[in-house]
Amino acid sequence: MADTDIFTTHVPDGDFIVYELSPKWVVRRTVGDGASQTTWAFAGGEAPAVAQALIFARHDRTAAWMRLDHQRYRLIESFRP
Repeated sequence: MADTDIFTTHVPDGDFIVYELSPKWVVRRTVGDGASQTTWAFAGGEAPAVAQALIFARHDRTAAWMRLDHQRYRLIESFRP
């Protein structure tokens, strides 16, 4: 987790977003203009989805975000150098 909460209304291209799409949690990678390249769904709750987003973001040196609503996102963790 970040030391200080960081919020945005625009997630940078290439970053991962975690959100609930009941009954599943979803991880998607942004590619611009609100589009996503790939989407993964998790039935096990929020924790597995967040864990997977962190694995992807760490591997790709990007960041993982939690969608709070349709316009706001909170940084989970950034792995940018």
